[in-house]
Amino acid sequence: MNRHLRVVIVLAVALPACDQFVCSQHRIKAMEMNNKGVDEFKNNLFDSAERDFKMAIQTDPTYVMSHYNLGKLYQKQRKWDKAIEAFEAATQREPNNANYFYDLGEAYLEAHKVDGAEKALQEATKLDPSLFKAHWRLGLVYLSLERPKEADAALRKAVEANPRLDKPFVALGHLYLDYDAAKEAAQVFSECVRANENSAECLNGHGLALKDLKQYDKAVDEFKKAVESDPGLYHAIYNCGMTYADWYDESRANDHRDKAREYLQKFVSGGGKGGGMGYVKAANDKLYALSGP
Repeated sequence: MNRHLRVVIVLAVALPACDQFVCSQHRIKAMEMNNKGVDEFKNNLFDSAERDFKMAIQTDPTYVMSHYNLGKLYQKQRKWDKAIEAFEAATQREPNNANYFYDLGEAYLEAHKVDGAEKALQEATKLDPSLFKAHWRLGLVYLSLERPKEADAALRKAVEANPRLDKPFVALGHLYLDYDAAKEAAQVFSECVRANENSAECLNGHGLALKDLKQYDKAVDEFKKAVESDPGLYHAIYNCGMTYADWYDESRANDHRDKAREYLQKFVSGGGKGGGMGYVKAANDKLYALSGP
């Protein structure tokens, strides 16, 4: 399960809220260097942007946007320790900005420093309870810390705040599957599909829950929809094949066996992308078991 949200870069451009008669010359120079860095960043001139953001900070260390933009640059480059340092500086200078704390929490989470992530994301949700992405990330932190009740609460807040984001739904549904609560998982994934009808991850998760409930016909339909929505979602291909195999074990219907072979062979032929060798071995073992008369 993919647990990570794609980074969306939104740089802060300095607007002339004051003129040279009010602002210090250091602040004016810092604003100029910051805006130059933003232009360079947008043109993928990362080394130049880093230099100019740092020059802006050196010119006026109190100017928060330069710290934040430097953090966004390191975020883009996945230099998480450096991003943490820059975002920490931004939150210290503007402690009421929920988005700064969210970016800080994300950087800590990506750096696998969950204690820092928890603290920053809790502050983000405190400052802005409607910040759904912070609740989602906080839920991921609780999942990594094996605190399911807190994860459940955080993920539900994310879902309530923005049902069009499928990732909190998917994380919540898999949480229930991990604790053998297939009925509850099916309800979560059903709502996920209702709000995000083309989400392959929602459809795949719904199929898994239905498979656990032995509603094999409905499960394979959901897996097929998932593959149709995202042909590269090999987990759904694997899950469809294994569901047909389970269905065959109960029905002994040859068409179910044939479909199991078809989907599992397709999964193996694709190299088991995203599944790892464990899934490829399981698929090959099942194919061997299905090869008899």
